[in-house]
Amino acid sequence: MDNRKSAVKTIILCLLLLLVSLTFSPPCRAQKNTIIGMAGVNFSFLPFQVALEKGFYKKHGFSVQPVLMRADAAIPALISGDIDYDTHFGSLVRAGVRGLPARVIFSTAEKQMFSLVVQPEIRTVADLKGKVIGISSFGGTQHTVTAEVLKAVGINPDKDVKMINVGNEGFRAQQMRAKQLDAAMINPPMSVILRNEGFRLLLHSADYMDLPLTGLGATVKKLKESPDEVKRMLRAVYEALQFVRTRRQETIDVFARWLKMDQRTATDTYDVAVKILSRDGTATDKAMIASIEEAKAAGKLTANFAPADVSDFSVVRAVIKEYEAKR
Repeated sequence: MDNRKSAVKTIILCLLLLLVSLTFSPPCRAQKNTIIGMAGVNFSFLPFQVALEKGFYKKHGFSVQPVLMRADAAIPALISGDIDYDTHFGSLVRAGVRGLPARVIFSTAEKQMFSLVVQPEIRTVADLKGKVIGISSFGGTQHTVTAEVLKAVGINPDKDVKMINVGNEGFRAQQMRAKQLDAAMINPPMSVILRNEGFRLLLHSADYMDLPLTGLGATVKKLKESPDEVKRMLRAVYEALQFVRTRRQETIDVFARWLKMDQRTATDTYDVAVKILSRDGTATDKAMIASIEEAKAAGKLTANFAPADVSDFSVVRAVIKEYEAKR
């Protein structure tokens, strides 16, 4: 009988201790499973990879699943709620001017990172005349950037050169190596890899135009119905962006692991591309208007649109104020 009473007392004591520990334990936020549509795996998307690898998403209550998607699949998935956020900046703006309820809410880079990679024998802009330039597809952002940069340096893209549809960056690099192309607009790190192989970087798009490259977008519904979630997400990517900008070697290490590249290429890419990253995740009205004009041209639209029709940086600006207040 004494043993039974002792066992009961022990059980009661354990239950009381458990109740006390639960009562006084700090609350913990459940991790939300979140799908982000990813437009690519180059340097402009590095803040999102850093947020994943360095725990910024987890810190703010997210378990993120990045999914590489084409824009024609990502935007419908975002609108339908099958994914939570998307990184196809140009396509988000095109969706906005078409009246779809999607908004850009964060910018990782206000300018394109393309470089015009050319064969070693091409040394001046004048040498481009009569040459073959590879693009990803007619009517896309990369085609627009190529044409606008050529115009800026006095080359008529319709008459002075021949542009051909080659496909993605990997194919363009292959055709450059095979000397089937004279030039192609290519992003880092591939542009840096080709430079190290002996090709020349003749022009840099960032020197000639303001056209945002990558960012984060959400639906108008999410902005209205889940403002706390959106703010937490933007805290995570803002912190990751600042990490990339200020923690050089650690970021280079993440970059090298992520894309399985050597340290030299990762370092060279970082030093070239970090200068083009956004300082705080916002984009200027000038940059957004440039993106709107590109979207209008692609959709053959004539109506006028304001930056507020396609973007909403109010939440990230609130996040910036929070961090500034802590300094």
